[in-house]
Amino acid sequence: MRDEQPQRLEPLVLLVEDELGLSKLMVMVLEDEGYRVVEAANGAQGLTKLEQEKPALIITDYMMPELNGYEMVCTIRKNRAYDDVPILMMSAALPQQLPVGDLVDHFLPKGTGLEKLVATIRRLIEGGGTSSESTP
Repeated sequence: MRDEQPQRLEPLVLLVEDELGLSKLMVMVLEDEGYRVVEAANGAQGLTKLEQEKPALIITDYMMPELNGYEMVCTIRKNRAYDDVPILMMSAALPQQLPVGDLVDHFLPKGTGLEKLVATIRRLIEGGGTSSESTP
């Protein structure tokens, strides 16, 4: 007999990262935490993936080939359909060196510990991007 309850899908995370090793590590961490993950290797691919399914969170690198994280985020923020999708940007650069301002909901430096990363992701997804805090 089939269970008639609707199947609840885990929140989808769009991960936009050009470093293959880091991308694979992030996918493992996110899937271990119960999230579904769609990967893109640059901002252009990220925008294409975004059109296919609306994520609960976008995690993006800043420096990438073809279309960088800033350019991708600018394009996303021009589309009101994604106003409620939080964006977490990660970079080796310091946040004050990046021109992202209020375009992203949170910034973490690459190399942030897994515990803090997971807590930030969880807070952004559960809070719907209401966090304006960033790492100093």
